[in-house]
Amino acid sequence: MVSITKLLIFVNMGLLSFILLLTYFLVDGSLRVKVLGWLCVVVSVCVFAAPLNILKQVVRTKNVEFMPFTLSFFLTLSAVIWFAYGLFLKDLCVAVSNFHA
Repeated sequence: MVSITKLLIFVNMGLLSFILLLTYFLVDGSLRVKVLGWLCVVVSVCVFAAPLNILKQVVRTKNVEFMPFTLSFFLTLSAVIWFAYGLFLKDLCVAVSNFHA
């Protein structure tokens, strides 16, 4: 269990570093912020879309034991907070990726 956690942390940090280095060297100036913002939109949508597989199983079996309430609650809470933050800053990258809540 510990080795899997370390591996996931290593992969996440490596992927983050790779994305930052790529955008730093391949994208120029103010466009860099927009590219990173839209990459964050893609990652955010993927994070919120991941539980859809669990939701499919819930609908198919008609049993909610596979859908943890805490996961649903905190994903919704996170999306609402980030959506409000995006609205207040008038930042489309933040607001659009969290609009589905």
